[in-house]
Amino acid sequence: MAKKPRRKCANQSCRQWFHPSRDGQIVCCYECATVIAKEQTAKKRAEAMRAEKQRQREEAKKQRAVEAERRQAVKPLSYFRTQAQQAFNEFIRYRDRFLPCISCGRHHEGQYHAGHYRTTGANPELRFNEENCHKQCAPCNNHLSGNLAAYRPALIAKIGQTRFDVLMGSHELPKWKRNDYIRIRDEYRAKLKELKQQEAA
Repeated sequence: MAKKPRRKCANQSCRQWFHPSRDGQIVCCYECATVIAKEQTAKKRAEAMRAEKQRQREEAKKQRAVEAERRQAVKPLSYFRTQAQQAFNEFIRYRDRFLPCISCGRHHEGQYHAGHYRTTGANPELRFNEENCHKQCAPCNNHLSGNLAAYRPALIAKIGQTRFDVLMGSHELPKWKRNDYIRIRDEYRAKLKELKQQEAA
């Protein structure tokens, strides 16, 4: 006569050997079945709570994104232009970080700017032209109005006469919109990040 199959009770506090009376029986008695049922209920409740918390976090994240987009939508065009200009200027200063002031040729501990040769006021179309903007010390940029007399020969020496002539020619004024400024901002943030990563490598 074949032996009846045995298995251990699934209740961790019991673990007694028993002979199942039906397929799928995992506990030895009603009391152990009650314990297992409570454990499974508690586990399902905990999983449901985790799922609900995750859903709430995702919902809150989506809501914050919607609110952020609404705040961005009401900001004036000048806000995005300023952001793009700041990103561009930061890139220029970092690009030229080892160079002296383009105008006076000095290295010093003072503040440096991103100085435009052709000003953004008179030539807004060259606002984001990299050949028109170089590292410049605050005294030259602020107190000497760009110190253009010294800027010109240094700029020609840096980019060459041909590119200088192109810079001094006529340029079409782009009709930059909100998305254009966002694109320029993101582009120069990415270029700055790439430069820093190259230096760290």
